[in-house]
Amino acid sequence: MSLNIVVLGAAGRTGRLIVAEALHSGHQVTAAVRSPASVPAAPGLRVERADVRDADNLRAVIQGHDAVVSAIGASGRKADNLYSDGARATVSAMQATGVKRLLAITSVGVRRDDPHHAWWYRGLIRPIGADLYADMTRMEQIVRDSDLDWTFVRPTYLQDREPTGGYRATDNSTPQGGWRITRTDVARFIVEELDAHRWSRQAPSLAE
Repeated sequence: MSLNIVVLGAAGRTGRLIVAEALHSGHQVTAAVRSPASVPAAPGLRVERADVRDADNLRAVIQGHDAVVSAIGASGRKADNLYSDGARATVSAMQATGVKRLLAITSVGVRRDDPHHAWWYRGLIRPIGADLYADMTRMEQIVRDSDLDWTFVRPTYLQDREPTGGYRATDNSTPQGGWRITRTDVARFIVEELDAHRWSRQAPSLAE
């Protein structure tokens, strides 16, 4: 079934892939970005300038769509409240427009006590990304407290290489022994979930 979807953060490394996979699957896509000139034109694609912290701006962009995909990402080790501010604005805009389905990328690092985090992830990577994970946690809670039909997609270490298609997904826990996944595999999971709707109000963690 063809859907009309909005991708927030569509100019990012993962966002671009989500847009491409959604278009390939026959969906109509609105790429919501800060700089529309950064997104090349394509059949079935509309590009809109958007500020993910501005609920009024997002309301105008989201109106009339079937689902929203959030692929926003901070550029460094500090979130500057991007995820939580974005969640508040997105929830407000979606509730105002009656759009219910939200798929948002966070990280396996959101769950501090994940039993399958490797020792090096727990001791090295997670402390480095502590500010990002804390704000992602706030983002998830803001969305959980809403009436939206949400799915949090939590990838492991994102890699820019050819997709494998051999990844695993488990709810709220890193797949045992898994520590990486390609961005394209994440994009394909998200686009498939738009159709399949298997992970409503769950947090699938993805790893090869």
